[in-house]
Amino acid sequence: MPNSSNATTVQEHLRDLQTLVENSLKQWNLSANTATATALVGQTHPNRLSHELHPLGPVQIGMLQRDFKEKIAAIRAICLSFAQGPLHQSISVGDASSTSAFKKYSTLLKEETQLEEALSSVKASMTQCQNTLRAASQDGGIKKDHLLGSIKDMATGLGLECYLDTGSRPYSALPVSILTIGGIVIVVDIEVESTGAILRVKVSFFPEIHQDERVDRLLAHNLRCKCGKLLQTEDKSATANLLHLPDCSRDFDAFSKNLKALAILDNFQKKYPVDFFHNMRAMDLDLKELFRREMLLTNNNIERVFKHGHGIPMTHAVLPGPSVAYWAPKSELLDVSWSALETATEQGANEKVKIPFHRISITMEESTASASGYLPADRAGFLLSEEETQTLSGLSYGSIMNDQGSVGASTILQQPLRWVVPTADSTIEATYVAVLHPPVVVSEDLAKQLAALSNQAGFNTTMGMNRDQGYLSLQELLVNRAIEQTQWEIVLDQGPNAVRQLFSFDRTKCEARLLHRIPFTHISQVYMCTKLLRQQMVFNALFQSCFKETSSPEEIKKRLATAHTENSEDNDDSNSTVDATPEVAIIIQTPQPPNVILASFINPFTETSMRIEIVIDPVTASPTVRLDTGMGHASSMMGFQASGEFQHMQQQDQYMQHQQQQDVFVVDSIKLTQVLLLCDSIPILVRWILKRSFVWMKERHQLMGRSGSIQSGRRPSSYPEEGGILKRPRV
Repeated sequence: MPNSSNATTVQEHLRDLQTLVENSLKQWNLSANTATATALVGQTHPNRLSHELHPLGPVQIGMLQRDFKEKIAAIRAICLSFAQGPLHQSISVGDASSTSAFKKYSTLLKEETQLEEALSSVKASMTQCQNTLRAASQDGGIKKDHLLGSIKDMATGLGLECYLDTGSRPYSALPVSILTIGGIVIVVDIEVESTGAILRVKVSFFPEIHQDERVDRLLAHNLRCKCGKLLQTEDKSATANLLHLPDCSRDFDAFSKNLKALAILDNFQKKYPVDFFHNMRAMDLDLKELFRREMLLTNNNIERVFKHGHGIPMTHAVLPGPSVAYWAPKSELLDVSWSALETATEQGANEKVKIPFHRISITMEESTASASGYLPADRAGFLLSEEETQTLSGLSYGSIMNDQGSVGASTILQQPLRWVVPTADSTIEATYVAVLHPPVVVSEDLAKQLAALSNQAGFNTTMGMNRDQGYLSLQELLVNRAIEQTQWEIVLDQGPNAVRQLFSFDRTKCEARLLHRIPFTHISQVYMCTKLLRQQMVFNALFQSCFKETSSPEEIKKRLATAHTENSEDNDDSNSTVDATPEVAIIIQTPQPPNVILASFINPFTETSMRIEIVIDPVTASPTVRLDTGMGHASSMMGFQASGEFQHMQQQDQYMQHQQQQDVFVVDSIKLTQVLLLCDSIPILVRWILKRSFVWMKERHQLMGRSGSIQSGRRPSSYPEEGGILKRPRV
């Protein structure tokens, strides 16, 4: 929450408008340069434009609109005052001398404005150059001045007071500068040596119940040099100098976001009669209580709680405040020690957790139409305890909600949670927000579901705008590079067993959004966010697995050129043969993202068309798989519904027996699902199916050679589980 502007002239208001635009463009990763912006408009595929220009993007659209309206109204008021004052008097008097004097006055005002604008631009350029030179300097003293100046500018822009002092500390022989940043609840002390090295960052709270050393470590980590190695003289006297390496850098952007998260709560505390720090702490305690209950129900199976429960709570992990880890790539979980993770979680040791989790961090932001409610100081949490669930029936400051969405056939909890829902106060222009780390690409339909959580006017209507055909689709955004490319080559084996998989995708437009933040009104809605995001993340991971080429474009071109040369030689010499690697062209379709993925191809061994149908459960985010071998049958899903539960297993067994009698290659859905859950990769699943089909074809030919006809009761494969593949005979 930056300071309110003290602008009194049209020019000052225009500068404020320019600052609003520049800050918004920076958050949208767009250039503020006019020429660059004009060129961007003319591009066929303007990346990252429509996907972030929406209410769940990095910029608060509602607040930006409000600020624009206020600035424009202020400019109009000044112009109207001038029109009804000096201008009106000059026209009404009609005296030639007064008119002449007014013209001179107007000319002087114009010249003064032009001069002031030129000087303002020069001053801004000189300041920018000064900051750039200070940041690039290797001298510790200059680094210190740049560091303190940058932090002070950030803090004052957030409405906090700053005080600078110089003294000594018993743990340092060098002079120490202490920058104190103060609000009404928080006080941040930053100690910097004369060499530019950060000694200590201490965040103090009033009351002290919110005190947490993890906040100190988080801010200190942002400000410390990332080069890791500093050249320091042997002398530790007061004249010692510490030279920073050329690539020395500090994460000012992360520090600014973390300081802003604290400053917003502090400013809200000053503006409204609510203890916002208490409410954030209550959410943190609720997330930890949910984690405790689910761990108890799963016999301390933290992996299941992470994948199918409310997630793993981590306080002050990325932003100050509560957060929850809800997903991670399967490849990053292969060597995870879940017992060590459980211990680190219980101890709150964020620094020991090295897994690149996808997290939801909970903080607050301004809102033009808030529907959030807040707990009184004597209420510890939103979640009712197990004892209160049986006894508490009503509250004076709100109501009690039975959360039916927290339970289901596949959820860990089997009894609905009960929550305190405080009465919303429309006079408090603040709301909770879930910040996504990292941002997530989602389908537009899923984005609308998440936007509906905030209950704020205009979210669902604005989400459907900017349907320009030039913008990237969901599939193109997930590919994220070379969108004009038509095929992606993946080869998972070497030698005679290799099969070249050539992937392409249906170019039908599926609208997408890149989500950075999700406003919500109650802590119970965070679980809904995690379920929807998990389903989308599984969809994204499976789709992207098809477009991670194992060969570089240069290698592909070289191979194609070699193959073309060999084919030409083969046409000249009929006695020569080429043992070409089999190729499978696979088309990926996403008719209902993030629910369904289809992979269609022709099996080169059975010479039949096949289609892999992957359905992602919206509750558990678990995929289930069915293989359609091209033989028509009544049920398109054959044995499971969109919920992911296997149904009518007896009918499926009858169908598979019928297919085997017809001598058709089939694999049951349960086995296919197990394979996909292990690898989390469509190319590996296709490879597994191809290997199984090749073994099946070899056995089929052996049976034909012995009996002269296809036997319906063929012997079982010698590679039933491994999907083993034998070498292809040379032609």
